Amino acid sequence: MAAKSTLQYRLILFLIIAVAVTLISPTFKKIQFASGVDEGYYFKYAAFISAKGLSGFSELFKGYLGNQEHWLFPSPLRAGYIILSAVWLKIFGQSFINLAYFSLFCYVLFLGVNYYFSKKYLGGQLALLFVLLLAFSPLQLAMSRRALAEAAVNLFSSLSIWFFWDFLRERKHRTFIFFIAAMSVNILIKESSALLVFTFLILWLIDKFIYQGKADFKECASILIFPLFAAGLAFWLLRCLPYLFSAIKIILNSPGTNAYAIQFGSGPWYRYLIDYMLLSPWAVILALGFILRLLLGKADNEMHAYFAAFFLAAFILLNIFTKNVRYAIVLDMPMRLFSLLMLERITRRIFPQQAIKLLSVLVVALAFSDYFNFYEIFVQGGVYDPASFLLLKAKHIIPFN
Repeated sequence: MAAKSTLQYRLILFLIIAVAVTLISPTFKKIQFASGVDEGYYFKYAAFISAKGLSGFSELFKGYLGNQEHWLFPSPLRAGYIILSAVWLKIFGQSFINLAYFSLFCYVLFLGVNYYFSKKYLGGQLALLFVLLLAFSPLQLAMSRRALAEAAVNLFSSLSIWFFWDFLRERKHRTFIFFIAAMSVNILIKESSALLVFTFLILWLIDKFIYQGKADFKECASILIFPLFAAGLAFWLLRCLPYLFSAIKIILNSPGTNAYAIQFGSGPWYRYLIDYMLLSPWAVILALGFILRLLLGKADNEMHAYFAAFFLAAFILLNIFTKNVRYAIVLDMPMRLFSLLMLERITRRIFPQQAIKLLSVLVVALAFSDYFNFYEIFVQGGVYDPASFLLLKAKHIIPFN
């Protein structure tokens, strides 16, 4: 019976992913790739390394550091993404559309990863509904069709989050190694992911001192040191260490000199909430309701507290730098988990006998709403960079002519 249920769940998972990919694939024909900004730089880097091999990284760094015009755009510090996308282009051919298909591939893997782990902790039915919410997230759909690093960042961020939760529960050394590996790759894909190291340190401290977890202070040091050390080791192997600190200095100083970042990437701490509200209002309302419920002392289990602590810590840290909702894509997964859990509690209270059926209907309705919002903003509206101004413009909230 269990084997039969597992097979059914996998078939439904495949159906959800197939429907999502089928709906998004035709929209690739309408994409206008931004060759002069981030997408253009990612493609140029990937194509160069695809042709030159790993020895070309030192040349990439020299070219980047030697021209101030490049400093406003992605740097070769994102070696992990550059290498992965270079391999992808080597296999499938050098074109913007193929680089966008790499994002779609990461999006599909992201859904599979979240199904695997959520099924382990939530059960098959809730895991499928969770994946359905993720699959039709406007931000996930938008980033799955662009030649940008966000889909890859999101994949390895999710792996890091789930592996760390797995480790806290089971205390297996193998799982901790998987976590370190996922975080290391994540930092190499996008340097700002290093902020998550401090988020995981906070989660470790909460587990140690609030939940009395069986934690060793060696783990604390490992969380802080090993992912950064592994990333540094990778740059040493690529023979790029002499350029590393100069590139990091440029990245840290860039927001203060980048006119676009100043005009479109600044704002108050609640800007991410506004942006997510524009993208998926019902998911945000439900998620905030669930977080408030937890803060009022109604945490059902440690897993809920873990994801809430991750969300709040990451939200605070992401407010330090330039604000753009695609840079905060890591918040989308826990927020949709909270949305599902909040809906579950509502349906169990109102219709306890038919809760799962009602929950399924509501989740499908929410997924449809999110998909149409995605289509309006990113396909019809043609939004490339989901900055607040452009989202407001696409939703016709501010003058748009």
